[in-house]
Amino acid sequence: MPRFGFTEAEARALTEFLVHLRDQNISLSIPALMEPAGRGREVFRKCGCAGCHGPDGKGGVPNPNAKTAQQVPALTYVADGYTKPELKKLIVNGQREIVALDPRRPAPPLYMPAWGNTIKDAEVDDLVAYLFTLKPKGEDAGF
Repeated sequence: MPRFGFTEAEARALTEFLVHLRDQNISLSIPALMEPAGRGREVFRKCGCAGCHGPDGKGGVPNPNAKTAQQVPALTYVADGYTKPELKKLIVNGQREIVALDPRRPAPPLYMPAWGNTIKDAEVDDLVAYLFTLKPKGEDAGF
């Protein structure tokens, strides 16, 4: 443990605080100590990706008339359909045009926004690393 120069009272207060967090089942994540996929999970959470892609990227969010089973696609198999540079480009640039199931009906209301001006480049790399971990182990979607 590095020496932070805390007084004894400050060290005790910090210890009590950390014990309180443990008792509350709250975990501290220090980005510099996390692996890229761990930091990417934090980016996924912070940016609200689950709002469209579902918890843990498992999909299920309705997107009427979308060719992708009328849902926002799950992210569990992006590792099969994209290379890391392709996925990064999609996140940065977004995808406004979503293919309609029936072109005579209104376009799907949800689309992938461009995150390039919102998320830092390193965060996009971490997000891509996280998304590549979502593929169930030992499965292949056959892309």
